[in-house]
Amino acid sequence: MSPAKKLLFSFIALVVIPAFCLLALEGGLRLAGVGTHYTYFNEIDIDGEKYLQDNKSFANQFYPSSLGVAPLNNTLSVNQDQDLVRVFVLGGSAAQGFPHVNHGMDRHLSAHLKTALPNKNIEIINTAMTSVNSHVVYEVARTLPANSADYAVILMGNNEVVGPYGPSTFSQNFLSSLTLIRTLQALKRTRIWQVIAMFVEQAQVSSGEGDLEWQGMQMFSGFSVPHDDPRLTQVYSHYESNLKDIITLLQQKGMHVILSSVPVNTRHSAPFGSRHKSTLTESELTQWHAMNSKAEEAFINENWQAAVTAYAAMLEIDDEYADSHFRLATALENLNKFEAAKQHFELALHYDTKRFRTNHVINNIIQRVAIEKAGEQLTYVDNVDVFNAASAPYAPGLDLLHEHVHFDFAGNYYLAREFTQAIMSDIAPSEQYKRLAKHQTAALIGFPNHETNQVMERMLNMIQKAPFTEQSNHIELKAHTEARKETLEKQVGRPAEVVERRQSIVDKGLADWKIHYELAELHRFLRNKEQHYFHLSEVIRLYPHNHESYIKMAEYLSAEGKFSQANAHLQRSLHYTRNSVEKEVQALGWLGLNYMKLNDYFKGKSYLQDVVRQYPEQIGANIRAYGLLVKYARDNNQNDDLRQTVDAVKDYASALIEAGRDKEFPLLYRRMAQIMTLAGESEEAKHWQALQTS
Repeated sequence: MSPAKKLLFSFIALVVIPAFCLLALEGGLRLAGVGTHYTYFNEIDIDGEKYLQDNKSFANQFYPSSLGVAPLNNTLSVNQDQDLVRVFVLGGSAAQGFPHVNHGMDRHLSAHLKTALPNKNIEIINTAMTSVNSHVVYEVARTLPANSADYAVILMGNNEVVGPYGPSTFSQNFLSSLTLIRTLQALKRTRIWQVIAMFVEQAQVSSGEGDLEWQGMQMFSGFSVPHDDPRLTQVYSHYESNLKDIITLLQQKGMHVILSSVPVNTRHSAPFGSRHKSTLTESELTQWHAMNSKAEEAFINENWQAAVTAYAAMLEIDDEYADSHFRLATALENLNKFEAAKQHFELALHYDTKRFRTNHVINNIIQRVAIEKAGEQLTYVDNVDVFNAASAPYAPGLDLLHEHVHFDFAGNYYLAREFTQAIMSDIAPSEQYKRLAKHQTAALIGFPNHETNQVMERMLNMIQKAPFTEQSNHIELKAHTEARKETLEKQVGRPAEVVERRQSIVDKGLADWKIHYELAELHRFLRNKEQHYFHLSEVIRLYPHNHESYIKMAEYLSAEGKFSQANAHLQRSLHYTRNSVEKEVQALGWLGLNYMKLNDYFKGKSYLQDVVRQYPEQIGANIRAYGLLVKYARDNNQNDDLRQTVDAVKDYASALIEAGRDKEFPLLYRRMAQIMTLAGESEEAKHWQALQTS
């Protein structure tokens, strides 16, 4: 055999055949329904129309599924009409609206645009997620359908170090090669990789590692990345490349990009970590500590000039200690030296070793990319400059943000105002439009409300954990948050007062579906059934894609004995379960019960049997379904069904006990005794009661 043929056969044996086998295996796994896709949206069918719906598995390619990092709920029509203006929002938790997810920037933006464009339908689709960085946002942009929106707002940069593939992440190793990162992500999209990952995950569980649980920022707080860490060069390079590619992808898909710089709290967010410079000698460190004691004493006693002198002297010894810059800035501000204070606030951010905030390097990259891509369906909004102006003469702080990066009402207002101006400049550059004041925006989005009280309670709990407790101004942050919480609670008032405040925008036809949802719940609390029903109907009319709306309406109608109407809403709810087993089981079991109450035994039986056949892991729902099947089989003299169901539930319960799963449902024995009593099996009932006792 000639050398050429040997080379050809070797290539076929070593490359072609293995590649063919892998492709065949991949295709087989896909055909068998193994694994999942990682596009941002699923395409679903509702009444013959195609819709896009968020894919709750999307972020599982970056984070363990047990952490629950997932997109917000969004369902939108594939087909856009000419009267629709649709905007995608891309970014992390700040863009998502945390902690006020229902009063975040996207809700503000919707109110602003609806006021500016009263003859248009406005849709703001928020694709932002907690703890994601540009690597994740790139995958969002890559998988968004073409021509699915008119505008895309990009507000990202806080999580570049702590997010996936960053130096401070906990879930992957830092990778310096962007090509390697994207190759790895491509492999994760294969079903072969997913099968291997599934076996690895099972091995970890069996070895006792268990599932990770979300613990917020403290999950990332153990990692320090000083300003001179060589990995930061790659972080910034990755960010710039990702940002450019994100913009290009969105533009290629027909979207005008609104690119924003990222404002953060420099004035009231002390560094999360400080480090002495590596060249500091022992004698210098001793001298520094002595000065620090004097500086702290002056600071605590509000002797600002002495504090400035002491901290300035400390920085002569060590100009890289972040908290010295922060304390000096605070002292300078109290002497009305605002520009000098701002410089040191920025230096405190620059030297902060726990990098939870966008810094000047990333914002400079954003500005540079905006200049490079100017005129290519892109508008740059310098929200850093906007925040500086809004807070002047001070640096941005707790007047606009809750803590280090998440925006309060005022911060979200300014962001939305500027994004609206950018969009209106593109849609109608020569036309004047109606601009909203803060109080008008608050009325239109219903801020604050009773949910706000809960949000502020969670915020207060959050800042009493690491890394916030490691900040030198933690006491002040806690005091401010408590005061803000108390102020908002007073503004909210009693349910009847909230209803009265909302009535004017309802009367004017300006209430969005979330206002109506809030009012429906308030009227339910106030036991005003007519208004409860009215507002639920308005919710469904204005936004027919919210699962909870259908469940609330089914509750109301079922209580009124209108089981057929309730069932119609339960059927609709199944379009919005997003593969949540609990929600699917709830709707199916409820449908079964309602059909039984309508004397449609066989249809009710069908739904209840769907529960026990398709969802055997849901123990409580199964026992309830079996109980209903027994009751209505007996009531309808379906004796064969009764015997079969009694046998089936006994087998099911026995299997649970044998597997040791009875502990998952402590009421198992009591419920079995009740079912046996319903079935007329008195001896069996006594048997299960005895097991309960033992």
